[in-house]
Amino acid sequence: MQNNNFRRWLTLAIISISGGVSFDLAYLRYIYQIPMAKFMGFTNTEIGFIMSTFGIAAIILYAPSGVIADKFSHRKMMTFAMIATGLLGLLMSVYPPFWVMILIQVAFAITTILMLWSVSIKAASLLGNHEEQGKIMGWMEGLRGVGVMLLAVFTMWVFSLFMPDDPSSLKSVIMIYSVVYILLGILCWFFVSDGYTSRTESDGEKKDKPAFKLSDILSVLKISTTWYCSMIIFGVYTIYAILSYSTNYLTEMYGMTLVAASYMGIVINKIFRAMCGPLGGLVTTYSRFKSPTRVIQFLAAIGAITLGALLFTNQNPGSVVVGIGLILLLAFACYASRGLYFACIGEARTPKYIMGTTVGICSVIGFLPDVFVYPTVGYWQDSLPPAEAYRNMWLMGLGATCLVIVFTFLLFNNMKRASQQTTIPNPVME
Repeated sequence: MQNNNFRRWLTLAIISISGGVSFDLAYLRYIYQIPMAKFMGFTNTEIGFIMSTFGIAAIILYAPSGVIADKFSHRKMMTFAMIATGLLGLLMSVYPPFWVMILIQVAFAITTILMLWSVSIKAASLLGNHEEQGKIMGWMEGLRGVGVMLLAVFTMWVFSLFMPDDPSSLKSVIMIYSVVYILLGILCWFFVSDGYTSRTESDGEKKDKPAFKLSDILSVLKISTTWYCSMIIFGVYTIYAILSYSTNYLTEMYGMTLVAASYMGIVINKIFRAMCGPLGGLVTTYSRFKSPTRVIQFLAAIGAITLGALLFTNQNPGSVVVGIGLILLLAFACYASRGLYFACIGEARTPKYIMGTTVGICSVIGFLPDVFVYPTVGYWQDSLPPAEAYRNMWLMGLGATCLVIVFTFLLFNNMKRASQQTTIPNPVME
C-alpha cells in the first residue's frame, strides 16, 4: 500500500514536471527575450508574433486535446510528445530564421498542447478521488513549478558562464532543455498509465459510464459553469502572461542589470510558481474557505489592490525593493490561483468521462491571452515610452483581475444554488 502511494506521487511528479517544462522553449522569451533579440536577430515585435503564433495554434488545439485525453493512451501521448518537443528544440538551437521559428512554434503547439496538455491534467486528476482534486491540482502546479524552477536556475547558471556576446550561451540553454525533454519522455513511458480505461468514480465503485461521443462537446458547451470556469482561467492567465515581462520592467523602469533582472525573473516566474501552487491547495483544504472558487476570488481582490499600487508607482518609480515587492505579491496571487483554477472544474462536479473535453474547452477560452497579450505588449514596448507601455500593461492586468472577481462570484453562486437544490427534502418521502 505504501509502495503504491509512493508510486502515485512519483507518477504525479513526472506528469507535472513534464507538463511544466515542456512549454519552456515555446516560452523562451519569458527569461531570454533580450538574448533572443541579440543572438537570433528578432525585434521585440517579431518575438511577440512568434509567441502569438504559438498562442493561436494552441487555441485551435486545446479543444481536440481534450478529446485525445478522453480517447487515447496517456502513456503513449506523453512519451511521444516529450521526445518530439526535445527534437524540435535541437532544431531551434541552430538559430533558424523567422519563418522557420514560426513553423517550430506551430509544431511546439502540436506536441505540447494537442498531445500533452489535457492528457497531463486528466492523468493527474485520475490519481486522486473527488475530495483530493484540490490537493492534486495544487501539488501538480507546485511540482510543475519545481521542475521549471530547477531547470531555469541550472540553465541560467550555464548561460552566465559565457561571455555576454557569446551566441553559444543561448544555444547551450536550448540544447539542455531539449535533452531533458527526451529523458522525461522516456520516464513517462515507464510510469504513466494508459488512463482511458479507468471507469472508477471518487467513491471507488465501478460505474457504467457511456463512451465518449463528439456530441458531448455540445453538452459541455451548454453548461454555464464551463463558461464561468473559462473566464476565471482567462483572467488569471492574463496576469500570468503579464508577469512574464517582469524582467523587462525591472530593467527598463528601475535600471537593474540584465543578469540581476533575469535572476529576479526566475524568482518571480519560477520559484514563486513552485511555492504558491501547493499553498493554494493547502489554503483550500485547511482554511475555512474550503472552496477553490472562493480562494481564487480572495486572491483576485489582493491582485486588484496590488495592480492599483503598481499603477501608482509606475508614474515615479523609486525604490526597486518596492517594485519587486509588489510584483512578488501579484505573483503570489496569480500562481496560487493557477494551482486552483482547474480544481474549479472538479468542484463543479464535472463527470470524469468528459473531464478531458471540459478541460480542453475551458483552455480554448481561458488561454486566449496567449494570442493577444504578447504582440500587444511587444508593440507598446517598441512604440511607446517605457512608463506609458507598462502603465497600459498594468491596466490590462487590472481589467483581467476584475473579470476573475465577477466570474468567481457567478460560479460560486451557481454551485451554491445547485447544492441547495440537492439538499431540499422530498415531501413525498416524508
